[in-house]
Amino acid sequence: MDLPEFGHFLELLLATLHGEVLSLIQTMLQVLDCDLQVLLHPLQHHPPHPESAQGQPPASSWCSEDWCSECLRQVMF
Repeated sequence: MDLPEFGHFLELLLATLHGEVLSLIQTMLQVLDCDLQVLLHPLQHHPPHPESAQGQPPASSWCSEDWCSECLRQVMF
C-alpha cells in the first residue's frame, strides 16, 4: 500500500467514524429529551395547587396512558 492510498483510506475511515459519532450523539440527545419529557410531564399536566392537593392524583398516574412507551418508540425509530 503506497502513501496516497493509505491517506485516502484514513480519510474514508475518519469520515465513517465522524458519521458514527454524530449518530451516537443524536441518539443520546433523543434519549435525554425523552428523559426530560418524562420528568416534566407530571408538572405540565398536574400543576401543584395547595388547596386541592388532597384530591389530586399522584404524579405517577400518567404512566397508565402508555406515554413512556410512545417516547421510547420515537427514540428507537
